Amino acid sequence: MSKECEICGKTKMAGNQVKRQSKWVLRRTNTPRHPNLQTVHVENEDGVSVKVKVCTRCLKKMKQED
Repeated sequence: MSKECEICGKTKMAGNQVKRQSKWVLRRTNTPRHPNLQTVHVENEDGVSVKVKVCTRCLKKMKQED
């Protein structure tokens, strides 16, 4: 199961999880950040309904166009 938006191509990004002790940084651990994907039914040119995985940013843009 791919974790990629089929419209904009957004995939996972890298981020840091920072462990702190009062003022000092003890450790930084790399953590993956995944996009918020939703499965949506979209009609193509033929009028057939197709399931598409879309990030919420693209979903918001699609709703604004309607």
